[in-house]
Order: sequence, then C-alpha cells, then structure tokens
Amino acid sequence: MEINWRGAVVCGVVLILTGCSNALPVGTPSAIPEPSTSPTSTIIAEPVDATEAFREIAHASCDKASAEGVVESGWDGTQKAIMIPKSIAYKDFNAVYVGENGVPALIWETDSFAACYSSNAYSLAEEAGQEVDLGLTFNEADGTFQTTLDQGPDQDPFVATYTVSNGLIVQQHIDADWGETTVEVTYGMPSEEDIAFLQTAVDAFLAENG
Repeated sequence: MEINWRGAVVCGVVLILTGCSNALPVGTPSAIPEPSTSPTSTIIAEPVDATEAFREIAHASCDKASAEGVVESGWDGTQKAIMIPKSIAYKDFNAVYVGENGVPALIWETDSFAACYSSNAYSLAEEAGQEVDLGLTFNEADGTFQTTLDQGPDQDPFVATYTVSNGLIVQQHIDADWGETTVEVTYGMPSEEDIAFLQTAVDAFLAENG
C-alpha cells in the first residue's frame, strides 16, 4: 500500500530566560542579608509572524533535503520515503517510497516529503501572486507548528504537527482519516541499503517502460 506522505509547517522557538538580580539594602553590614537567586524560568514565545517563520523553515528544510538527501520514516519504521541529491540522481531519478512489504516504488514529486510539501505550497502560491492557507497554528507549550488541510466533505481534515530543530523540520505527526503516525526526518546521504531501494525501483520501471 502506498501512503501519501504530505504535510506542512514549523518555526524557530524564542527562549526568554528570566531571573532576579540581587540588590543590597543600605545599612550596617549586619543588616545585609545573604544573597539569593530566584529559580530561572523558560518561556516559549510565539514568533512575531508565525507564518513567515514557518515559511523560512519550510524552504530551509526542502533546500537541505534536496541538496544533501533525506530519509523520512514512519509507521514504526515499516514505511519510509528516501531522496538522494539530484546531483547524483540514478538514471535521472532520485526518490523512492518503500512500503511495509519492502517493495520500492518511485516518487515523482517532492510534495511527498514532509520536508518539502509546505515549501512547494508556498513557492507555487508565490509564483501565482497568492497566499496559501495551511491553517497554521503555533503551540507555545511545546514550540510546534500545526497545519490543518480540508480534504473535502467526505474526508476528515489532514492534520500535521511539526517539530523543528535548528531551523529545520525534524518530525511530523500525521493525523488523517487514512492513518496516524509520527514521521522522523533525517537529513544527509541515505544508507547504501536505502539507495539500493531506489536503484531497484528505477531499474524495474525502465524495464517495464523501455
């Protein structure tokens, strides 16, 4: 079964550290109390412009995935999407999906990757001089971004929650009518085993289609 890997959105978290300074009262030395420091608290603040922050994160994530490669693994690791850099594409192909049955299938568009879906949506909208509505919200409690996409009257909304680290999407939690899972996003060159899945899928496709 081929899963439609889609998603959208996250932002840089601003950490505000607050503390108390010590002031010495006027008086004799015996009246001066022992210095004390109150506990330091950490607050996750909402970005000034959550949409613009997520837009930057989305573009940075897709750029890194395209340039360096990426592996996105979900459903307890039984399914994954693999992309190698276009600069070293295998016979002009560079992305593959591997289902729980272990059979690889070619991926034709980077929309299928959590690292790239939102970036592509923003880019297409920008080219058309429009704004894309991803139903974006920011969760101050944990610093995640969430997108909600309407899939029509007969389907539940597609909800994707994104965790960001160092300005990049590193995790996507999917909640849709066809399934729920957490997708781990790992940037960098895929393993030789993962690249072999791509080569197998490409060779099979070319053998069938000349």
